[in-house]
Amino acid sequence: MSKTERIIVGVVLGVVCPLLTFVVCWWTAATVSMNVPGISEHQIALAALSGLMAGIVLDLLFLPMWIRRFYTAGRRWMWAFYAALFLLAGAMFMGVPVGTFGLGLLTGVYAGRRYHHAGSAAAAAGHDLRRVAFFTALLTAVTALPISILGLKEQLVVDLVRKIPGIEPSILQGVSGAGVVCLFCVVLFAALYGGSLAAGWWAYRLGAGQADNDE
Repeated sequence: MSKTERIIVGVVLGVVCPLLTFVVCWWTAATVSMNVPGISEHQIALAALSGLMAGIVLDLLFLPMWIRRFYTAGRRWMWAFYAALFLLAGAMFMGVPVGTFGLGLLTGVYAGRRYHHAGSAAAAAGHDLRRVAFFTALLTAVTALPISILGLKEQLVVDLVRKIPGIEPSILQGVSGAGVVCLFCVVLFAALYGGSLAAGWWAYRLGAGQADNDE
């Protein structure tokens, strides 16, 4: 891994770890407060801050090791990491598949770099890149389905459709509405599958024929 790539990986992991621990502690405290009386907003904020500090401590203790093992970590760990980021991206954008789409592209990039550093043959890398692209695209499209169905009733969506010439807002109702949602999810799947696969191949070929600078 080149020095530049190590820096990029370190920055990403260094930011993501405290962010995840912050959100986990925040959401956990908020959930507990709904079922246990007496927990104040101040205590929830304190729990979130404690999570942030815990993430920073984890960075200080383990970040160099995480960087070294970033492309050799077990796949189960990496998929668990992806799942955590997927939930975070979905929540940050209120279910709109903007964050999860971007995450799918980054997952393709990671897979491509992983196979590049492993020295995998193009045929083997291509097989796995297609699997990664299919999984991320399918998960994004499937989770977007119920959100899209609920979105049909949003006034913002109705107003947006009303601005399209030749299309009436009634298309969002009944069977036609379900058809619109299904078409959207199919297009979303195809776009992310193609994008993730292209990103994976680009990352796999990046630096091909050049020795990584480990200085």
